[in-house]
Amino acid sequence: MGEEQSFVEGFTLQTEVPDQYRWKLSSLGVYSSKTAYRAMFVGSIMFSPWKRIWKSWVPPNCKLFTWLAINNRCWTSDRLAKRGLPHQPACPFCDQDGESIHHILTACVFSREVWTWVLWKLNLAAITPPDALSRFNFWWCQASKSLPNGLRKGFNSLVILVSWELWKHRNACVFEGARPHLQTVLTTMASEGLLWCRAGASGLQELLLRAGPGP
Repeated sequence: MGEEQSFVEGFTLQTEVPDQYRWKLSSLGVYSSKTAYRAMFVGSIMFSPWKRIWKSWVPPNCKLFTWLAINNRCWTSDRLAKRGLPHQPACPFCDQDGESIHHILTACVFSREVWTWVLWKLNLAAITPPDALSRFNFWWCQASKSLPNGLRKGFNSLVILVSWELWKHRNACVFEGARPHLQTVLTTMASEGLLWCRAGASGLQELLLRAGPGP
């Protein structure tokens, strides 16, 4: 009983003031579902590229792939090797040791050739991944920030589209015996991009209008 008394010690009741409830999570003291929802994430770690992934117009499976890629959860050689699982000894695109998802998406010479061609066609050659040290998420973040606001929505969809097609082409090389072929990637990318635009990717469609005839 002594502890309970200590909580109210020093408080004086004002009989003329009516009791009221105050919601501590709001500056106005009024409950809202928004503030209650935010409280559920107190102490959580913000995933910085979430908006570029989950707010972009792309199919859900491509969003999931991009999230896995940025978190290094794709089953490339480096990750397989760490777990003692069978893996190919080198990158299927350039035959260099040390395949990782960042290498496949931006650092490999073959991947950079794809990015160079695509971004050149869109008059965006200045933001091509610069070199073999390029990290996918860092490059994407910097490239998106360098663009006018009106182009970012379409550019984010484009980045996921190109990454998705590179990943599929990598898997074809690993599991189906295909050979790296620039024109194959560009052709499938153009077909897939057209389907996305028809399905509602308006930002991507506006961005693609900057390009000339397809490959």
